[in-house]
Amino acid sequence: MPTPPSHPYASVLRQRAADLARLATAIEGALAMTLPESSVAAGWSTPRSRLCESMLERNLHQLHLAADDLRETALTFRRRADELDLAHRAA
Repeated sequence: MPTPPSHPYASVLRQRAADLARLATAIEGALAMTLPESSVAAGWSTPRSRLCESMLERNLHQLHLAADDLRETALTFRRRADELDLAHRAA
């Protein structure tokens, strides 16, 4: 059975979706995404060290949110590609 025709832009959207998903995975797999043992648990704590640790934790949370946003955008691109293909076949 022959492959149904697809919209020319659908493959571009799917490629961008794949790129975004790979980027999200790379972000979450980066060494920077793992914090070492906290300074408090290591036995020393100062207001400055607690502030730095808090900022790092907040930044990591933001990176996780950014990775989630990338995956969500990738899903939107894939859905749009499917819609374009469906409309193209119906035309």
